[in-house]
Amino acid sequence: MSYKIIEVHQVYEDNKISEVAVLWQENELGWVRASYCTTRPCSGYKFLKPDEILSPELIQKVAGQGMNLPDDKKSIYFPGKRKWGR
Repeated sequence: MSYKIIEVHQVYEDNKISEVAVLWQENELGWVRASYCTTRPCSGYKFLKPDEILSPELIQKVAGQGMNLPDDKKSIYFPGKRKWGR
């Protein structure tokens, strides 16, 4: 499945990517969702490998296999009024 990506936020530590958050459109009605992943493994979800680089493929994986972004991080990474899904 290909996700319609709206925005991407990435965090680096020691010149290595440590977190990726992706804002993507859920449906044609304009509802959006935000997914993220970090370097900490979490059962059932995508996590970042130490040598991973940001790419279109990685962004799609974060959208589809990442954890739901918590509300506190949504307001920091993707501020503004949005039609949030789930």
